[in-house]
Amino acid sequence: MSGGKSVPQYLLAGIAAGAVLIAALLLAGSWNALVDKVMFPSPHTGRRTGNLTLRSGAAELDAFWLPGRPGGPVILYSHGNGEILSGIHGLLSEYARRGYGVLGYDYAGYGGSTGKAGEEQACRDIDAAYAFLTRTKNIPSGRITLVGFSIGCGPSCYAAEKYPVRAVVLLAPFASALQTVFPFPLPFDRFPNARRMSRTRRPLLVFHGRKDRIIPFRNGEKVFDMAAGNPKKFIPLDDTGHNDLFPRLGETFWTELAAFAR
Repeated sequence: MSGGKSVPQYLLAGIAAGAVLIAALLLAGSWNALVDKVMFPSPHTGRRTGNLTLRSGAAELDAFWLPGRPGGPVILYSHGNGEILSGIHGLLSEYARRGYGVLGYDYAGYGGSTGKAGEEQACRDIDAAYAFLTRTKNIPSGRITLVGFSIGCGPSCYAAEKYPVRAVVLLAPFASALQTVFPFPLPFDRFPNARRMSRTRRPLLVFHGRKDRIIPFRNGEKVFDMAAGNPKKFIPLDDTGHNDLFPRLGETFWTELAAFAR
């Protein structure tokens, strides 16, 4: 046997715990980067098609603002995963045609926006959009309705929990990132939308297609069931998937939106 002093057991345990913690943090960081890459494919074009630029941390966001009717309701719109601002100009213009003010924007790394997309960055992006409406344009929070489609429900739910708004409208929402695949929450999950909506009483309107294969229908049900919003309304659509949700809604969407936003 060696005559040297042995290392105390508590010190060995501390070293082991530290090694496990470091490994877990490295694993979590790698996992988060992978999930961000899958969730945000970042279709970057480098071409700006909006009429203003928003500063979101180090990123510059391409955005499109239409003021709508003076004193009327205002939509803060967060688009879907495979979309970019240039592809939704028609939709944003339709909001304005119907009397709404509307602000749409590209996430960092999308379209003409600079920066790198991800969950935390997407939250900063909608922070910048909300600040533009409330600080730059001095629009009262009670006139603002958050509308999110697909991945856009993530930043919308984040903003609903953080800021006062008139109402929240979610099209094909997901309970959380991993619950689009698994019917239960898991560690290192992203965008805890259902949990966030359980902590806010903003009026909530949810649309979801029963045949959605990208964000399964159970997600919309869970977001709605957990939401503390008052009032809240869930509109399921039979024989409807993910990308055909809005076209199949047609005038129903505008009628239901008016009841919440106005």
